[in-house]
Amino acid sequence: MKVPRLAVALLAMGASLLPLTSAGALSVPRATALALPTPNSGLNQGYLPFQSCSSLGNCAITGIYVAKSDVAGVIESEVKGVWRTLRVNAPAGASAAKGVTMDGMSCPADGTCVAIGQYVAANNQLPFVVDEVAAKWHNGAALSLPANALTTGQAATPHSIACASAGNCTVVGTYNTTATSYGTEGFIASEVAGVWHRAQEVTLPAGANANPLVSLGQVSCATATDCVAVGSYIDANNVSRAIVVPEVKGVWRSALALGLPGNASAYAGAQFSEIDCANSGSCLAAGTYNTYTGAVQPLVALSVNGVWDRALQVILPHRAKNPATLLYGFRGVACASAGNCALGGQYVDKSGNYQGFLDNVVNGVVQVARVLALPAGATQAGHNGGVVSLSCPQAGTCVAGAAYMNASKTYVAYLVSETHNVWAPGVTVTMPSGSQTVGVAGGIYSVDCFTTSSCQVSGSYASSASRYDGFTLVTKP
Repeated sequence: MKVPRLAVALLAMGASLLPLTSAGALSVPRATALALPTPNSGLNQGYLPFQSCSSLGNCAITGIYVAKSDVAGVIESEVKGVWRTLRVNAPAGASAAKGVTMDGMSCPADGTCVAIGQYVAANNQLPFVVDEVAAKWHNGAALSLPANALTTGQAATPHSIACASAGNCTVVGTYNTTATSYGTEGFIASEVAGVWHRAQEVTLPAGANANPLVSLGQVSCATATDCVAVGSYIDANNVSRAIVVPEVKGVWRSALALGLPGNASAYAGAQFSEIDCANSGSCLAAGTYNTYTGAVQPLVALSVNGVWDRALQVILPHRAKNPATLLYGFRGVACASAGNCALGGQYVDKSGNYQGFLDNVVNGVVQVARVLALPAGATQAGHNGGVVSLSCPQAGTCVAGAAYMNASKTYVAYLVSETHNVWAPGVTVTMPSGSQTVGVAGGIYSVDCFTTSSCQVSGSYASSASRYDGFTLVTKP
């Protein structure tokens, strides 16, 4: 799976006629292919990472593909079990030659979704949204940046979207200001009752660097007026600080820099890249930090009744040593209820092999992480493997999408499930071609579960030596 190294994944129903394999409580059919607009040369770098589902049979996925003369956005839209494929139309004034990137999707109700992306106009890189209303997708619409945004040479990027209900969404990202230091700041744009408002700048803690190089990784919204964004900024001592930015009753508060574990380096490079909120005031943020030995360790923080405590180290399996932990920054955190969550990612063990890890938060207590158990013949998770996406339909019951390297040292998609906080052996996913190989840039990017046994899974795979295409499947009881 080819993704930014951040401390930071049609034939719809035919799969049900194919043989099923079991992953714990799940039965996993062969994946079915997702079509792309024509003409095309496949997905750009195998990138089809953003899925959101409002209910079984009502989902949307977005990514980018190689069109005839540019890189274009694609939306795979499912309504009542029927898939259709759309090319994203960027806002007026967009440079057709420069193409677009797609950065997120959120579907709060059937037939109602919002995708986010970035387009180029007059030497500026700008954020935009694409709305689906009553199952009809519209052209892209530009988001208005804060008043202090640079007007020439702008490089604004949306990073995440969350919609609590139809017409009530939040987008977070970064932009460049007009300050002489060419600062990179965070922005938050809100849609209220169907109307998008000008984005506002994130207020940082005192002592921020002149150019704080803000990064906002994700946002999660429990209600239309209660959200939390996470990320990082650079302070005056050039130290990266992990932050949470809470919205309370419709008002965005200043960012909070959380305290770190006692073994953190003075230059800890801390950052949060993922978050999920079970309800208002109950969230789990995850990221990484550097210890005083130089190890990159996973980091989590819990909010209880809206109060954030000091961040905690995730204890990795015993074979981890200076583990260079990676959280992919997609959907590697999921909370089923207050204090009951799961997270996953990748680390390097003491033999130098890449491994996936899974961890649980049970009744507010962070457990010791466990290594992602691989099937016979697997060599390791691999540099582009490990756990990428999770979904937890109820406390202690989750499904994770992952990847590993087989005996031929090629990447394979993998699904694992958990019941009563116990992770079962996983199952290798068979691709539409009959192959189990997804390629270096492919894999499972997204998992959405509706019940303990029914989940929508999507991602990409190497359909030939020079091409990537998308896939989807629905697990069965």
